Amino acid sequence: MAPRNRPDGPYPYPTHPDWVAKLCEAVANTCKAEGLIPLPEAAVKYGLAPALGAGEARRVVETQKSGLRVLRQAAFHIEGRDTPQAMLFLNVELHGAGSVQWLLNDRTRSSWVRPTPETTTLQAQLVAAEISLTRAKAGLERAKEAVRGTRSADQADKDAADTALKAAEQHHQHADDQHKQAERALNYRRPLPRISAHHEADRPTAALTTEVLPTEVVASVQQYATTKLRERGRLRPYDLEESLVQEGQRDRATVVLQRISMTDPDGTLNEAWRAVRVTGNNRAECCLRIFGLEAHQIITGVPQPMLLLDGEKEDSALILRGLGEILRRLSARLNTEYANEDRNIDGIAERAKKIAQVPVRVVIGAAEPERLEASLRDLNAHDHLRGQLAFVDDERALALWSSIVKAYQDSGLLGHLLLDHAAQDGCPPDAQLDTDAVADALLGSGLLDPLTPLLPATEPVTTQALRDAAIRCTTVMMFPPVPPRPANHIAGTHRQTGRYWPIVRKCLMEAPWSVGNGKDGQKVRRRTEVWAAAIGQLFVHRGNLLAVRAVFAPSDVQEGVRPDRRSLADILRDCENGDRQAWSTLVRHHLLAGLVNAPEKFITSGQGSEAGDNRKGVRRTPLNAIAALTRAFDKPDHPHVTRQLLLSFARSVLHAPDAPEGVLASPAGTFLAPDAHGQARPDTLADKEWFDDLFPKFATTTGEEEEAPNLDEDEEEDDLDEGEGPESSTYTRDQYENQNARMARLRLELISQLKATRAAFDGVAEQTRSLTSVAEDARSARILAGAETAPVDTIMLHLQDIKAMDDMTKALSESLMDAFKVVMEL
Repeated sequence: MAPRNRPDGPYPYPTHPDWVAKLCEAVANTCKAEGLIPLPEAAVKYGLAPALGAGEARRVVETQKSGLRVLRQAAFHIEGRDTPQAMLFLNVELHGAGSVQWLLNDRTRSSWVRPTPETTTLQAQLVAAEISLTRAKAGLERAKEAVRGTRSADQADKDAADTALKAAEQHHQHADDQHKQAERALNYRRPLPRISAHHEADRPTAALTTEVLPTEVVASVQQYATTKLRERGRLRPYDLEESLVQEGQRDRATVVLQRISMTDPDGTLNEAWRAVRVTGNNRAECCLRIFGLEAHQIITGVPQPMLLLDGEKEDSALILRGLGEILRRLSARLNTEYANEDRNIDGIAERAKKIAQVPVRVVIGAAEPERLEASLRDLNAHDHLRGQLAFVDDERALALWSSIVKAYQDSGLLGHLLLDHAAQDGCPPDAQLDTDAVADALLGSGLLDPLTPLLPATEPVTTQALRDAAIRCTTVMMFPPVPPRPANHIAGTHRQTGRYWPIVRKCLMEAPWSVGNGKDGQKVRRRTEVWAAAIGQLFVHRGNLLAVRAVFAPSDVQEGVRPDRRSLADILRDCENGDRQAWSTLVRHHLLAGLVNAPEKFITSGQGSEAGDNRKGVRRTPLNAIAALTRAFDKPDHPHVTRQLLLSFARSVLHAPDAPEGVLASPAGTFLAPDAHGQARPDTLADKEWFDDLFPKFATTTGEEEEAPNLDEDEEEDDLDEGEGPESSTYTRDQYENQNARMARLRLELISQLKATRAAFDGVAEQTRSLTSVAEDARSARILAGAETAPVDTIMLHLQDIKAMDDMTKALSESLMDAFKVVMEL
């Protein structure tokens, strides 16, 4: 029974009973007029009406002059009219938590097995094993808690608690073994649920029904379907849950009413009518997750403590099963929370407001209900396979880049960001940007001339300088600086991310700043791909997006990248003067784009697709190639590498995109390799093979490619000859490095050290995968040949090597934890 004064808010309450009756009458009359078979009245009462949005029943129903109630013409439409597949759809808005995902999802079809009596029996055994394992886990936790509670008890109580704990551990182990055995029997899958047309009075209706199953089996099957759906959902290039939180649901999903029959352990039969999403399955699952619920709870019941109302006594044994009661309590709780001005911005009431009501089209009539399931399956397959434009990685990344540029434009912050962070030293203080023209330039649809105000007033405006300015702009837009952490900031509290970071987050559908880099480095990977695609527009020969993989670090996403304010000419001049940090900046932030997008690419993705007879150079990770080029400034691995060669190569890379023709019958933009004196070698093309020879692949272990320069050996020997040790040095205090400068230098070196270490681990991971691949191929070859296994002595030697490497991995893990602790104290 609804409360007298239920709180108002964005979350709707179930339809009033008077309008439920009117809606049932309107649906039946409209289907009859259109010559279609309607869905049963129970489906409208218990599945559709409770989940309708606020005022939806009143909006879609009208009364004719004759007194006949029908649906408004604008509220429904028919697809496939005059065909056996004809369906009548009602266009309404549902409560965001009022529908569940469909089990028959084509994206997860391979996760199910054919339903047979044998597999159904095995499924029942598996569910029983799941329940037994859950109870065993709870018993084990209680036993552990009892042991912890006997610390101050006498010895007899301690012994009894220890005995009970051992018995609980044995029971848990037995239950776990039984569960694993039951899973293996079904090959870790489940029988495909049987779904058919619902019959009423021996006549089919425009609704679906499932076979009668025990309640615990229904819950287990729904949980399994949700798990598999989430696994497929991880393939999305953005965070769908955050997309729904920020923008809501824009597309209209297809919904069908389905009766789910269940039997309780005492034999009681229950029927649950639910709105099931045929399309937009992942959105249905994410909506429920945002609301803090699971699909199986909406079907089999929600524990009352989860939806406890104000002034109500908690009853852990009470299960809420009626959809109307579940949604009424949920809306009342969220509306109460939403009415609080001091509500948590990350609470459910705030995060779910964009999906409080979602647009759907509900099947309420069908020409041949027996064909309804097949027709809906066709819709599902079409939605996944042919209904949406299939972007390749480059196209998708460029589409995201376009949305980011547009978002900066719409917010009015594009000019502010670029002038604050991408402008170079010497830029006129009163410089103004034509943001529309700048946007066209960055999107590849206009000239780069509008970026001229970002250049120093004294520097000539060249194509090379404008392209470098565009790279700076792209970098700062994709990795916008986040304001420094205040001195009085309390750990664990909300961090202010400034004006720019939320723009990129919203466009890429990222999780909040506090989540960090996300699972599997999702944030930095997606931003790097978009950056690479945007930079590729500046070049004719675009490289692979993966060629810049791992170049940016999680810290670049969290704190942003602050470009060097020096002009390109100043950076080159500092490199000539021996500034190692300037060379590192030049390589990582200015040369990288040309190295990746050159006609003869110097840095490639290092993926298996490159393995071929025509591949130039060696297969290596992008980070390794960058690290080798960076460290060559003062620690070259080739005797012919000099600073003259490095600077000549850098200038050639920067100038090459503007070269009208190539060299040695190669495409335009290629150039001759420099020699040790920086002069062009007449018969040598600068390509990846030449690059990998002069800057070879290396494995960094403890060393770093960007260590601080030490004293020359000659200087050290001179000091020793004079007998001057540290205590007898005659240096004055002013000759020592300022501690603030030293701190800044070491922090920069720490970033380089982290990148070099990651490159080393990347190489180890690649070699480990190759080891596994070769071992699997050798095993397959032995099986196909019908040969015996290798000699035991040989196998033992291999295992000893693997064990030794495993021990080294553990030691490395301990070293990393030591580094982690030290970094935490920076």
